[in-house]
Amino acid sequence: MSIGESIVALCENSNILVVVLWITGLILFAVEFFQPMRGISYALGILLTVAAFVIRMIIGSPGEAFVFVWVTAVLMFVLHSVALFTKKRDWLRVSKMKRVGERSKRYGSLVGSAGVAITPIDLSGNVTVNDVNLAVYSEKPIPQGASVRIVRVDPDKIIVERIENDDT
Repeated sequence: MSIGESIVALCENSNILVVVLWITGLILFAVEFFQPMRGISYALGILLTVAAFVIRMIIGSPGEAFVFVWVTAVLMFVLHSVALFTKKRDWLRVSKMKRVGERSKRYGSLVGSAGVAITPIDLSGNVTVNDVNLAVYSEKPIPQGASVRIVRVDPDKIIVERIENDDT
């Protein structure tokens, strides 16, 4: 029996639960490559694929289980190769530390700059500083229209405080 015939036999003898678990697992695995979700979709994809494999082992023969694993491995390799060639993963472009450094350099010069809250800031909101709209964070609520000052630029957020001598 050739590999092609084995794959056809694998699909013919599988029940719908195995096929749905397997396809859903591969889709979730692929989602992680193209839209990283902190490993959640990757873990769920692997879990569903393993569940499909276990069910396939219970209702099938060892040869069918081998073909199932082989086809799954080839498809995951192809997905990984496509992700590498399209360079959709963040770690292929630049490391997180480099991205953090670029953000700090870009916005670090704004520390001490004054602006105006264009939305109410209740933990997060928008501020205009030097005619640039920025998404910012604050530990204390700030009303819309209040004057604010950028006090810190963290790797993932810009922190502002209300200017206390403001009468608005």
